[in-house]
Amino acid sequence: MKHSLDRVLRVRRLLEDLSRLELQQRAAAKRQLEKGAQRQRRLALSVRGEALGILEGRAGEEAREWLLKIADADLFAWKGGKLDAMAEAERPMVEAARTAMLARRLDRRQMETLIAAAAAVEDKQGRRRVQSQVDEWFQSRTVRGRRTDQ
Repeated sequence: MKHSLDRVLRVRRLLEDLSRLELQQRAAAKRQLEKGAQRQRRLALSVRGEALGILEGRAGEEAREWLLKIADADLFAWKGGKLDAMAEAERPMVEAARTAMLARRLDRRQMETLIAAAAAVEDKQGRRRVQSQVDEWFQSRTVRGRRTDQ
């Protein structure tokens, strides 16, 4: 019985490890999306700053360059917004993975408790068996001693 419980515990530990890995992967993907969105926002601000610098010069050819810079800034801002939306969409999946991992951990801990309780019961039964054998041995010895006395 102990071996089958140990196997079940090993499986539960593996499932918990898999859940933990999934949580780490989902959290890393969410962080990556958030970093990408932040990077796009910084690029948009930088390009807008360059566009404003060009606009201050206000030459004919530079006006076209200014429009390109503003278009680039808008594109970076749009990408940042999309990445933010993707990171927000990832949030429930991260929470679901966290909940699953915690459930697996609870399951494993319950199994460890069950195994410890089964081991304690088995140990107690073993001690009772040994004590019973010792009692029987002494009892049979006293019965043999009485027969020889008679």
